[in-house]
Amino acid sequence: MNNLICFPIVFFFALFHSITFGAIENQGVIGGSFHGINRDASGQVLNQVGAFADFAVPSGIVGKAGKSTLSSKEKSALSAYLRLDDGTLTVLQPNELEWSTSSTDISIADGFAETTQVTDKARVSINLSAEGFTTRVYIRLDPGETIADALSNSGLHQALSQSTQVGGAEGWLDSSWFGKYYNAGNNWIMHENYGWIYVPVLNQPNLWYWHPQQEWVWTGPQVHPHLFRNKDATWLYFMKEALPQKVFYNYETKDFEKASE
Repeated sequence: MNNLICFPIVFFFALFHSITFGAIENQGVIGGSFHGINRDASGQVLNQVGAFADFAVPSGIVGKAGKSTLSSKEKSALSAYLRLDDGTLTVLQPNELEWSTSSTDISIADGFAETTQVTDKARVSINLSAEGFTTRVYIRLDPGETIADALSNSGLHQALSQSTQVGGAEGWLDSSWFGKYYNAGNNWIMHENYGWIYVPVLNQPNLWYWHPQQEWVWTGPQVHPHLFRNKDATWLYFMKEALPQKVFYNYETKDFEKASE
């Protein structure tokens, strides 16, 4: 008789336990840590307790460009972080990232974004995919002072306005920052080191000039003898120590260039 009574009670308890607590997985062993997962009907985790609660869940990615603004032939490193639901960020490795852009002004390779020839101000987007998430990084393009700007805008003073007459040498002038040159008229001058150059606008604080081999070159009182060569967006340094040879150090190739006579 007692066995007949106990059977319904045990059956009811087992049925109640399976209905009420079927969505909860609780496990524990003697001497071990307790952990449990509470799921809804679809299997999605609603709550975690014990050791499982110590693991943060990825919630998105964050992309970053080393430089927010680029001009012609400039590079910016690209990096990304995995955002976790506890508010922390984890650095993602370059081989885990997929970068892409529809802009023709920027190319992406080896974790860098590099511009081509920037002619207009613009804002371009770079797409990032990693760990099943996607986001965008934005970079501004700014050409800075262009040749057209130098030719059209009037300056506050002439870059060579402080030049003085070289004694005993008619037509030769001496600039404290640019050196000695001969003014041949019609914006052509013969520079003691650079040879014949054409300076279309003199009333500028800095100089754009044209050279038969170097083509368009920019320099100024604050940077000379550093020179910016526009055709390959390269900075050069004129090696006065090498005179009478005309030698330039190329910062891009990290090598020396000897000018043709």
